Amino acid sequence: MKKCNQNPIIFIPGLMGSMGNDVIEGTGEWSFGVARWIYDPLLDRLSEIGYQKNDNLFVCYYDWRKQSDYTIEKYLIPLIHKVKEKHPNKKIDLICHSMGGIVARAYIQGWNFQHDIDKLIMIGTPNKGSIESYYLWSTGRLMPSKNKRTLDKLITAGYMWILQRLMNFSFGIEDLGRIHATFPSMEDLLPTWDYGDILCYEDEGGEWRTVPKYYIKYKNYLLNRLNETADFIPYKINEMYCIIGCNHPTSQYLMLDKEKLFKEGEEVIVDIVDTLDGDSTVLIKSGEIEGADYFYLKSDHRKIVEESYECIKRIYGYQDMDMKGIEEEMEDKTVHLLFSGDPNVVIVNEDNIIITIIKGQIKTSYPYIYENFPEEHKWLVLKDIPKGNYTLTIDNPSDKAIDVMMLSEDMKEEKNHRSIKAHQENFTLYFEIM
Repeated sequence: MKKCNQNPIIFIPGLMGSMGNDVIEGTGEWSFGVARWIYDPLLDRLSEIGYQKNDNLFVCYYDWRKQSDYTIEKYLIPLIHKVKEKHPNKKIDLICHSMGGIVARAYIQGWNFQHDIDKLIMIGTPNKGSIESYYLWSTGRLMPSKNKRTLDKLITAGYMWILQRLMNFSFGIEDLGRIHATFPSMEDLLPTWDYGDILCYEDEGGEWRTVPKYYIKYKNYLLNRLNETADFIPYKINEMYCIIGCNHPTSQYLMLDKEKLFKEGEEVIVDIVDTLDGDSTVLIKSGEIEGADYFYLKSDHRKIVEESYECIKRIYGYQDMDMKGIEEEMEDKTVHLLFSGDPNVVIVNEDNIIITIIKGQIKTSYPYIYENFPEEHKWLVLKDIPKGNYTLTIDNPSDKAIDVMMLSEDMKEEKNHRSIKAHQENFTLYFEIM
């Protein structure tokens, strides 16, 4: 291992990249939770240039339901103080994914900044917000996917499924106020004034018209303020980098119902317009910020985390940047089974048993994550399983019905949720991994 004389690093994960008692009581000490397969590969590879966890590499876990100002006060500033005590003669570098970059910027551009940050490296950060956040904030629902979903989107859907049951709220416009109160962080990710057009409608002649920004219902007060003063960032820190993904279908506009808009003043979303100028979540133009140096990778919002390692090596002076490794596609193949209760589960691929969960005991030869949540909610994630046709069989020995949801990159959303009756045996669900 190479000796590291660089600044210590604080890594700030993105939305739903932290799990612990602060987020869901009963889940224990801080960790990446189900998102560990997104973040562990990058942090492990940083050891190649001399970084070791809790020595000169630290993780700022946080309650991602809260807004950035709260996160800064409760989580980031205390960790910065801890790192400065361990490394008193050095400034700190921040490496951030997605929402983590917004948290970092809010600190650097805020009134309580202590001029203790040297480098800011943002990976897939929506510096001008995202359409997906606007969709959730305005409808109370996760944006439906037209394309293959990525691991980070599956994790978002999974956590929302669990939180919905633990906190007893429903998705949809009817419970929108409760969703706003539960996830105020979403407001920090709404598109900004400088994002460009957000909402469109089709006129009588079939032409697209945009809704003027002034009339858009929801606004991002934090990022609008930060972007107005972004020119001052280079005077506060020494280096700023944006690692931006591209070449993946990414939502760019929301199409509205024209009649509802003009007659009732309502923003009723009827369609989503995609572009390839993004990483599946964040548009290229949203990832960019004045004064930064850029790296562009053909990566989606999940894969860009691990693939950013070669860019980080270059930032830290290691010139052997392996562009070939960046261009190669990593293929996600994960299956997520979320359920309540304590059923017996068997997943079979043709004639091969992939995994069994019998009386809580797991047997499998494949990589997996198995997380327990309050009120007997569980989350199983499998990866690297072979392609083909699968059979899921569940026995529910309990005297009450249980809920089951399955997620995978290619699975159709309308078929993934089931309710299994009390004492039901041999409930069977078929799915395919392509």
